[in-house]
Amino acid sequence: MRYGPRSLTALAPESVRGWTVKRYGVSSLRDSPGGEVLDFARLAVGRSLPVADGDGPAYGYSVVHEDEDGCYVVVGWWSRNGLILHSRTWLANWADLTAITPAPGGATACVWELVAVGHERDAWVRHVLRPAEPDFGAYVASTVSGQY
Repeated sequence: MRYGPRSLTALAPESVRGWTVKRYGVSSLRDSPGGEVLDFARLAVGRSLPVADGDGPAYGYSVVHEDEDGCYVVVGWWSRNGLILHSRTWLANWADLTAITPAPGGATACVWELVAVGHERDAWVRHVLRPAEPDFGAYVASTVSGQY
């Protein structure tokens, strides 16, 4: 496979069982993934996130990626202490986007998805870990989009 730029789009955040989830879409097919692909991502997020316990911050993100061979989604969420990132990666083929399976072999993310993952790490440090008081609103507002 040869590398070529793909579209990365920041999508509106959503609330899932007490979590605020920042969302991104990557596509090799169009400017931004379509509704059926975003539904696949929502399904993966729902299967990944534990129920928020209410005692600490509950923030995470998803990066859904559509390609000719299928769809992938990386779901990441920050631990209660805010220092550890938990993640799950899922895939499905175009024949049935509801038949999601965990990525084989411990796969985490591809080079395009890692743009969003890297941004999320930096935004978390900048807005939540470094300041005397975390600014979760600034964290949620900090996104990345473009051709990568």
